[in-house]
Amino acid sequence: MAARWSRQILFGDIDAMFASAAVLADPSLAGKPVAVGGPPPRGIIAAASYAVRRFGVRSAIPTIQALRLCPQLILVPPDRPLYQRLHRQLQEVTNRFFPETEWTSIDEFYADTTRLQTRHPDPRALGRTLKADILHTTGLTCTIALASGKTVAKIAADAHKPDGLAVIEPGAEAAFLAPLPIRSLPGMGPKSTEAIERLGVHTVGDLLVSRFEPALLRLLGTRLAAFQSLARGIDSDPVVADRETKSVSHETTFDEDTNDPNVLEPIIHGYLETLAHDLRLEGLAAGSFTVKLKDSHFHITTRQRKFPTPMNYDPDMWPDIRLALGDLIQPRSRYRLVGLGLSDLVSAPEPLFDRRQRDAVAALDRLIERHGAGVVRLGALPHGEEGKRKRIRRTPD
Repeated sequence: MAARWSRQILFGDIDAMFASAAVLADPSLAGKPVAVGGPPPRGIIAAASYAVRRFGVRSAIPTIQALRLCPQLILVPPDRPLYQRLHRQLQEVTNRFFPETEWTSIDEFYADTTRLQTRHPDPRALGRTLKADILHTTGLTCTIALASGKTVAKIAADAHKPDGLAVIEPGAEAAFLAPLPIRSLPGMGPKSTEAIERLGVHTVGDLLVSRFEPALLRLLGTRLAAFQSLARGIDSDPVVADRETKSVSHETTFDEDTNDPNVLEPIIHGYLETLAHDLRLEGLAAGSFTVKLKDSHFHITTRQRKFPTPMNYDPDMWPDIRLALGDLIQPRSRYRLVGLGLSDLVSAPEPLFDRRQRDAVAALDRLIERHGAGVVRLGALPHGEEGKRKRIRRTPD
């Protein structure tokens, strides 16, 4: 029987979730160079399939650059309702396996499996069983890693993607980390990495070499001790179940700069519809919001305001958001980016609506889940250029 670990952390990362979801929706895309993102000239790649990554296509690069790298690229628009459905299915799986799960994003999670070792004494068997359940339930592949801490588990998963399984035994953490590039450690940004590499320090193991320590101490100061602890695999960061979501947001960059409220308002409406719908599904309400504009000179301006009370119903939220957007728009400025964020998220107070209105909102959410937020429009929201798409107009009464 395997020796019991004093601490065991499992990390799961769904492989290229958005691109994989596109293949689930259209199986003919399997194995093809698929990426999710907005169209050129200003669109950005949100996710890239593994088939296209060998061409150098990665998330966060401009779509126009991705098309130059891979002319045969198949570009698929984001499908938020699909991602939310898959995420809920993933949560159902993790809830079956673990008493508590910390989701750090829609496609990454941690679980403290220390107390589960009596039931699952073999970490590899646990990882294989979890991977099989995720695949069976969602059709998605997942890379799983187990280690004594969150940092090592995540780094191990990154090193074994896609569809991998890694187990870093207690005591093997430093040896596993030693040959990896220093950028593998969290907190090592591009500037820090470049400065450290100029000292001749290139791997995680080099951080522990005594001859480099004086120069590293001058460069990093008190941060050096934390990086050296991570390099030794020492990490006591706890798994925090249901870590509070502090904000949700959405933004886009235009093909052409504009200052036309008839263009800007419908875009903000669309974001509000989607974000408010997501909050209702999660049982959350927003206490404040932020409207963001970036002008043609790349200058960013924002307006942040509080709602009178936490909200998650679009028509009640829109008047304040519309007023803030109007205050933000300057007649002589033209804008290349617009965004909306909802923050100060709390559990939705009960009841936010009376029974009749609650039933109508629930029916609306079912329609949005089936057809997407762009198909259904809540009553009391004005139409704009975005409204040229066919919509079903519904009101709560």
